[in-house]
Amino acid sequence: MGCDTFYYHGYTEVWLDRRWIKATPAFNKELTERFGLKPLDWDGTSDSIYHPFDLGGRRHMEYLAYRGVFADIPFDEIRSAFRHYYPSMTRAQEEMPLGGDFGAEGAAEAIKK
Repeated sequence: MGCDTFYYHGYTEVWLDRRWIKATPAFNKELTERFGLKPLDWDGTSDSIYHPFDLGGRRHMEYLAYRGVFADIPFDEIRSAFRHYYPSMTRAQEEMPLGGDFGAEGAAEAIKK
């Protein structure tokens, strides 16, 4: 990406006990281990959307902007922001052929590291 800022990061809102609770499904066990993070817990009563600190106590993540709630992914808005903020990454992605196997590509990438 060329920087450490994610200009868009999604999470899910779940309607539970007459209120919306935020939770992120984006951080699996492999990802948390790779970045030295404690897996997120979700108790069904409070928000669980990001890791403010890593296992060493260093600041890891914070939300810089709230973009609202969407019934569907605002793809064109995100693509426009990515083209602006991540031009090299976006160019490389747009040159890739469509199709493929996401799971196999992820496993191949993990082997490289």
